Amino acid sequence: MDIRDVYSFIEQNQGVKLSRLKPASDLCFDLGIDGDDFSELMTAFSERYSVNLDSYRWCFHHGEEGWNIGALFFPAPYQQVRHIPVTPQVLLDAAEARCWLLVYPEHSISSRAAESAVNCGVLLGLLGLVAVCALFSLG
Repeated sequence: MDIRDVYSFIEQNQGVKLSRLKPASDLCFDLGIDGDDFSELMTAFSERYSVNLDSYRWCFHHGEEGWNIGALFFPAPYQQVRHIPVTPQVLLDAAEARCWLLVYPEHSISSRAAESAVNCGVLLGLLGLVAVCALFSLG
């Protein structure tokens, strides 16, 4: 196995042109793979190369999908840690070892309970507004 196998995998999985791939290309910042696309890539990578990702921590490598009102008030997990690039070389090393080799620095990520509470409050408020509007339109 060599780096060209990893390039081919990334091209097939994410549609990234081979000409953009270099061993040190950051999949997130250089190639624009983020959120759910990054998660799907890692799942497919683990399955294709039989790599154990038990120690993999997504928040160091990419952001999340979607819009989250709670994140306006509370930092998301990926905003609480220093970014560590996942590169084709990192993937090749993991594929050869069949396990995730990156070691993460000591870190603490706050609970997402407050963020979820804000999201639930906004959702309930919107549902209440819709219900009131529906009642007025019936009357």
